[in-house]
Amino acid sequence: MQTLAPIFLVGCPRSGTTLLQQMLDAHPEVAIAPETHFIRNFWLKREQYGSLESDRAYQLLLQAIVDLPEFAEMELSAPDFIAAAQTLERSYKNLFGLVLSQFRQKRAVARVGEKTPNHLLYMQTLQEFFPEARFIHIIRDPRAVVNSWKKVPWTTGSIGGDAGVWRRYMATARQCPPADGAIYNLHYEALVSNPEASLKAICQFLGLSFQAAMLDYYRQDSKGVNVSREPWKGNAVKPVSADSLTRWQQDMTPEEIATVDWVVKDEMMRLGYEPYASGWQVLWVATQLKTERSFNRARQYVEKRIKR
Repeated sequence: MQTLAPIFLVGCPRSGTTLLQQMLDAHPEVAIAPETHFIRNFWLKREQYGSLESDRAYQLLLQAIVDLPEFAEMELSAPDFIAAAQTLERSYKNLFGLVLSQFRQKRAVARVGEKTPNHLLYMQTLQEFFPEARFIHIIRDPRAVVNSWKKVPWTTGSIGGDAGVWRRYMATARQCPPADGAIYNLHYEALVSNPEASLKAICQFLGLSFQAAMLDYYRQDSKGVNVSREPWKGNAVKPVSADSLTRWQQDMTPEEIATVDWVVKDEMMRLGYEPYASGWQVLWVATQLKTERSFNRARQYVEKRIKR
């Protein structure tokens, strides 16, 4: 198989990865695949599949890959994929590479990439798979991210819980990055405020020439976003709107903003985002959350004693 240097778009979900996908996918030399969640869907389940030396395990894995809705949306051929997989050394790395290679060939482009936000948590694994890979990490104000999570099915159900997810993503990106020179950190706010300058910098990082078509991404027939299946991605196929930068200030209550500020303060300030809530609001929220945690621990202790 040809050596790949894939482009991985990563970030905490709802940080703008889909918008960036649309922009890069509009480049005539690039194709960015939709979210395969390959690591979570397959590599992390390798013990469930068992040894790929087993024909049964291997066929189950191949079938699971071609059953992904994204596989069909990439317009790939399941029989061609399965036939090509039989000629490879059996490994998760080779199968992921095969998906990307066939997608690149389908689109007849020079560079291929993939956009799964939570691949940020596994960048070092992906770099082991593809040593020449390049990562673009898009970072967004945590208040905007948490506000956006109110409208998606994977919210934790609480403002503090969603803020904790953002904190985990940012801490992982800081503590477990790929090798030096393999990652470009892009702030969503910069992309929206000055998309041309941001895209030129990304193209330079990737060794591509800037193409004006990237700015007109919304005029093209989107191949990487199925809004019918994932309606929360609808804004990514529309022109960039600066309203997305400050909408959280109108949508969130002072208590919600203070909760986010308290939960993510250290990671937020490392990335250049200043607290928005007043000091007393954050202190009040911190007291409330600590009291709630103490109460829950006490209740769990009592429940265990009663069961005994």
